[in-house]
Amino acid sequence: EIELDLIEELTPDIIKNWKNNKKFRAYDISSPVPKIHGGKKHFVNQAIEEAKKIWLEMGFKEMTGKKTVTSFWNFDALFTAQDHPVREMHDTFFIKDVKGKLPPEEILNRVKEAHEKGVGGSKGWKYLWNENSAKKVLIRTHTTALSSQTLSKLKKEGLPAKYFAIGKCFRNETVDWKHAFEFNQTEGIVIDSDANLRHLLGYLKEFAKKMG
Repeated sequence: EIELDLIEELTPDIIKNWKNNKKFRAYDISSPVPKIHGGKKHFVNQAIEEAKKIWLEMGFKEMTGKKTVTSFWNFDALFTAQDHPVREMHDTFFIKDVKGKLPPEEILNRVKEAHEKGVGGSKGWKYLWNENSAKKVLIRTHTTALSSQTLSKLKKEGLPAKYFAIGKCFRNETVDWKHAFEFNQTEGIVIDSDANLRHLLGYLKEFAKKMG
């Protein structure tokens, strides 16, 4: 039997009462020990960061905004008819008893005209557009609500321009093993009179290649 009175660990009490001549037990720091896997970023967050990096590398600026928006920006400005099924409660999370603010009259009238009569060769939806429907507040169903808001603020002197968005969106889905009621969406938008289909294909190919 080996009886050695060695100190196994250094404690505050030992430091306070440092009067003994005991020895510390020696440790072989090169001995193999069980591997410890520390915390790391969730793979979804890793993917989001990688996607942002790729968009920025391609010269895009990031669009950000609130997760709650009015039906105007989420639907009307994107030419979604007010009687479209996606604007029903079974597809969209509306916030009860809340009305949002509508944009300046110039933008409002242009969207109203597009729905009622059509613009630029379109025939429109041929119905009376309802402001109260556009005021409904919801949790955004897509990041394209950010694109519509960004486009409304652009000035000619700021063109050409390229923007991207990555953000959470919410849909009233039945939750199962492959569906949730929230997801992340990314999109890019290029505003340039010289942009064409080849540019679009090039951006998509480059983004997909860099994402692996």
